[in-house]
Amino acid sequence: MNQIKLKKLIGFLIITILICLTLAYFNLGGDKPLIKDKSSELNKDLSKQLPLPNGFGVSFHFNGTSPDTVLMKNAGINIARTDLFWSEIEKKRGFYDYSGYDQLTEDLIESGIKPYYILNYSNKLYEKNFSIVTEKGQNAFVDYVDDVTSRYSGYGIVWEIWNEPNLIEYWDTRPNYEDYSKLVKNVSKVIRKNDPTGIVVAPALAGLNNDSLIWLEEILKRGLLENIDALSVHPYRTSSPETVIEDYQKLRDLLNKYNKKNFPIISGEWGYSTAREWNNLNISEKQQAQYLIRMFLVNEWSNIPITIWYDWKNDGIDSKEREHNFGIRQNDVSKSKESYIALKVMTKTLSNYSLSKRIDVGNPSDFVFEFKNKLGDILIVYWTIEGDHLIKLPEPENGSIISMYGDNLGRYNLENDTILEITASPRYLIYK
Repeated sequence: MNQIKLKKLIGFLIITILICLTLAYFNLGGDKPLIKDKSSELNKDLSKQLPLPNGFGVSFHFNGTSPDTVLMKNAGINIARTDLFWSEIEKKRGFYDYSGYDQLTEDLIESGIKPYYILNYSNKLYEKNFSIVTEKGQNAFVDYVDDVTSRYSGYGIVWEIWNEPNLIEYWDTRPNYEDYSKLVKNVSKVIRKNDPTGIVVAPALAGLNNDSLIWLEEILKRGLLENIDALSVHPYRTSSPETVIEDYQKLRDLLNKYNKKNFPIISGEWGYSTAREWNNLNISEKQQAQYLIRMFLVNEWSNIPITIWYDWKNDGIDSKEREHNFGIRQNDVSKSKESYIALKVMTKTLSNYSLSKRIDVGNPSDFVFEFKNKLGDILIVYWTIEGDHLIKLPEPENGSIISMYGDNLGRYNLENDTILEITASPRYLIYK
């Protein structure tokens, strides 16, 4: 009899333990998904330069479990930007559904990729237009943000308030300076209360042209910078990436008017489409790969702590459609584009290096950057925005040349010959 009671007791204890483990594993309490904290080095001190490839990321358009996160990690990507659509999460007033988002967040964190979440857009439950202009809508949006940021707090997530509100396509009530500024002020308070580890950014400004800077100044006047940790911009252009340097200077001059010249600026979205008819550019996969590497490195030189390439993969299969061809992988994600290969080579080659200086070789069109790591190792990345030609380095060394795609172009004894060929494709000179 005692043995029977003992067996029942043991059985009861085993069942109890299994139930507790199951509840813990699936987080049936519903506070937030179980995620191991594997946040990248990138933190709220965006003024601190970190070794590469910290801050290199992509935009993407999926949720739930996906093989994409493994491919991202393999390419050295450590931050990824996507939308948390309010209208998808709250389809019934006061009820929030995170189907797909919980698993996505867990997959990203487990892969060592920092989530960069856009809190957007309007919701027909509260607003008739594609904007937030009523007190009811403002309060409801704040409630949605309150729930989201409580759920995913503690992982250093980048929280972006809206996307491109200076464009009428994304905020269709004009003028919107007051309404958007009010939204940022109210939302940022909630984010900072719920997630002290988070990075609050805005306004995801579309373009760095005169019109966009005029719009930006209006919200700067209304105290935008007091409510965010970094200013996010989308410096799209049809010209080469190097032209952004002058635009960043104009932006910093504007910030200086508000005593914020050194305020962190992040490049939250920017890319080049390989669509055959995009702005009559006909950018090839090779040129897209060139621009991707040059964009990341020019941003690094310009003290941009986060750079997000748009897009992760092609959004469709129409070779003429602009939006279908921004990706660094094909729409079938198992197939790579040349830009993915180039990115993987760059992040591997420059891993744990920091940009130390730009080397003057006598031509402002030649970009020659020196990188160093903590061991004192040096490598050079170089390219030109002119035609192919020869350059002479001021400090001869022995080294090997690696192509943009990782091909070994041979060893060079620079003590005897300091002349190098420079092209539009970035190359790596690794000193040995």
